[in-house]
Amino acid sequence: MSKKQTCWDLVSYVVGKSDRVLLYGPPGTGKTYSAVKQNAPLNINGDANVFQLVMTEESTSADLQGFYQIGENQQFEWSDGIAVQAWRNGGRLVINEIDHASPDAMTFLHAILDDKDIAGITLNNKEKETVRPSEGFTVIATSNADPESLPQALKDRFPVAIHIDEIHPKALEKFPKAWHQAISDTSLSTDEGERISIRKWDEFFKLQEQGLDIDTAGLVVFGDRAEELLDAIKLSEAE
Repeated sequence: MSKKQTCWDLVSYVVGKSDRVLLYGPPGTGKTYSAVKQNAPLNINGDANVFQLVMTEESTSADLQGFYQIGENQQFEWSDGIAVQAWRNGGRLVINEIDHASPDAMTFLHAILDDKDIAGITLNNKEKETVRPSEGFTVIATSNADPESLPQALKDRFPVAIHIDEIHPKALEKFPKAWHQAISDTSLSTDEGERISIRKWDEFFKLQEQGLDIDTAGLVVFGDRAEELLDAIKLSEAE
């Protein structure tokens, strides 16, 4: 019987090969880490050719397309938005929390994610310059929500969608092995009231490194759940 493929196996297979990938699942699992680091393309200087942003309800199309700002000579100068930068450089555009995009930004994303053979945008600069995606341009989006929550037109632009249902191995490596199961179980819980993010676990161990005892660190990070969590770990270690 062949070994069961994990979500991270699938990520390693397609990132760098597929032009459009959506990674979705609980927060803090390593989606952004993989989107930025996995098979990252390089520019001519040998640096990562990756451009990333986080979408919010306040995000605008200007954040993606570009805008005028006052330059060093006190004159208004055009500044490309992050998506246009990725187009020009043929880089990887990482769109974090794409499900939080505002209607204004969402409309512009449709144009950015058009098929390469028809994609083109006329910028709002003085030259009314038309730009198109350079060779190598790809997009990886992340979302904490199910793809079904995305508008159909946007969801259709991501033919590859991978459900991230495990913590990235590198995220677990920094924690004591005896704690791995508890960290995975709580981080991946579908019950938001029961979920404990990787960031909280990270802070819990950092505080101990700074001299706090385990019970105090647990109390300030986990609150009322501290005793329950620590007792469960102590019991598993005793076994």
